[in-house]
Amino acid sequence: MRVLVTGAAGRLGRRLAPTLERDHELVLGDTSPLDDQRFLPLDVCDLEAARVAVRGCDAVVHMAILDWRACGTEDTLRQSVPAIRVHVVGLHNMLHAAWEVGVRKFIYISTVSAVDGLPPGTVVGSDTRHYSNTIYGMTKGFGEDLCRMFHCSLGLSIAVLRLGTLFIPEADGTWVANVFVPNSGKQPSITPGASGVHVDDVTRAVSLALEASDPGYCLVHVVGADSGAHWDLKAAREAFGWEPRYAFGSDGLPHPRSVDPP
Repeated sequence: MRVLVTGAAGRLGRRLAPTLERDHELVLGDTSPLDDQRFLPLDVCDLEAARVAVRGCDAVVHMAILDWRACGTEDTLRQSVPAIRVHVVGLHNMLHAAWEVGVRKFIYISTVSAVDGLPPGTVVGSDTRHYSNTIYGMTKGFGEDLCRMFHCSLGLSIAVLRLGTLFIPEADGTWVANVFVPNSGKQPSITPGASGVHVDDVTRAVSLALEASDPGYCLVHVVGADSGAHWDLKAAREAFGWEPRYAFGSDGLPHPRSVDPP
């Protein structure tokens, strides 16, 4: 398939492309340039640019977000409107453009932050609606509603992947969400906990979602093994056969499961 990846210059996008390019022809869209002949400048807040980007594509993996580090209240409020534009208007533009050209499959990368306002101890199912008190979680959750609307009203085939806190190893350290940790083993206070997910589990989930039969509409959780006490993992297994291969231990770090799931 010809697959458009938005947010392709981000930390996850750079790890996703090598996985998807084994089986698919990629178009790498982002506002930040990539030294790659497949790169296409793309501002998702521009509907015409979205229309150009999806032309000739069979599928879209939408990961574009407004990325910012933790900051004070005033800075957060200043960034709220740009976040709404990117996460809501930008997603609407991509869904609109994808529907217009008859894209076969749309994968929306959401986040467990969309439900971070639920009471502690809540078991979150694939049918649990978003509830967040943060701009990031709220706008990503509203994106889930947009996806459901485009499926129910317009028939677009959509898989929503709620990702846990991303753990991305690099040569000189580790990214835990949007915090870079030079030595994560010595900084247990910055651990993803029960909602963590290794980046390799994420890239495999996206690949399986692309290869699966038409999901119609599905929402699944993509988090580490042993997170089932809080997150329903059954939907991902049933939708496209995904199971996490990494579990987070008491040290807060991901460890490969000793036995692959059946």
